[in-house]
Amino acid sequence: MDTGAAEPPGRDLPWSGLRALRALADHRTMTSAAAALGYTTGAVSHQLAALARAVGTEVVRPHGRGVALTEAGLALAERAEALLAAQRDAVDSARAASGDASGTVRVGAFATVAASLLPQLVARVAESHPRITLVGIELTVDDVAGAVRRGDVDLGLGLDYPGAPIPRLPGTALRPLRTERFELVSTPSSDLPARLHLADLADMPWILPPLPTHYGAAVRGACRAAGFEPRAAHEVNDTSTTLALVAQGLGVTLATPIMLTLRPAHDLRTTTLFDLVEREIVLLEPSTAPRRPAVEAVARTIEAVVHGTGRFTTGL
Repeated sequence: MDTGAAEPPGRDLPWSGLRALRALADHRTMTSAAAALGYTTGAVSHQLAALARAVGTEVVRPHGRGVALTEAGLALAERAEALLAAQRDAVDSARAASGDASGTVRVGAFATVAASLLPQLVARVAESHPRITLVGIELTVDDVAGAVRRGDVDLGLGLDYPGAPIPRLPGTALRPLRTERFELVSTPSSDLPARLHLADLADMPWILPPLPTHYGAAVRGACRAAGFEPRAAHEVNDTSTTLALVAQGLGVTLATPIMLTLRPAHDLRTTTLFDLVEREIVLLEPSTAPRRPAVEAVARTIEAVVHGTGRFTTGL
């Protein structure tokens, strides 16, 4: 028997290559795929080349100034998510069988949570579960569900707006944690009353989040429901910058108590709205695999912190 024959292609697919292919299929460009994975474009290119060698055919081809998936790449990308999910399930099942709440847990969070909740969450986990290492990964609100589905993070904290719901993706489950009500925020020198209707603000300049975001769609939707189109003095995605502009008297905005923790209270004036404008803080988690003890412990801690039974105190 000839034992020196070369292995046929397709025996051992590299997991990193499958993740890179799936990210490229989702994000369309090498730059965006690399950003989603936290790698350089060069690293993603090497991962795709390794995948092509394992498969025995090219999975991407040059297209204009970028690349596109080949027919083989498209066929493999359709199956990559199931393969990656099966790999995560197998690893999580093995870890769950140990019954040991230890190891690294990756939590994806949007910027407001990263600034206001993540430090308290890290402290609580370190105190209650010293054998767990919590790694926070900042994501855009709109990419939290995708990061959980791809396995980039073990758990994700997201926001669900009635008029702009977070994507419900296959392989993910959504657990509501807390409802937040929006208030109007203005400079302390404003003479706005303690309570008002959104319609009363139709002629005011606004500091608005960009329209492509769920937050931007939710704010504009609330104003339109009140009968007016908000006039954007500035469009800003970062909450801290938004509140700083409001504090300077450059416009008004809508914010929740968690958002307001990013700015000293004396810098801002809050006004209660008669209109009901809300959002839900949600926990996104994989829906397919047995959850290992470390992930379960972190999920319980997240729930306690967001509910306010831990050290999270914003007056909610």
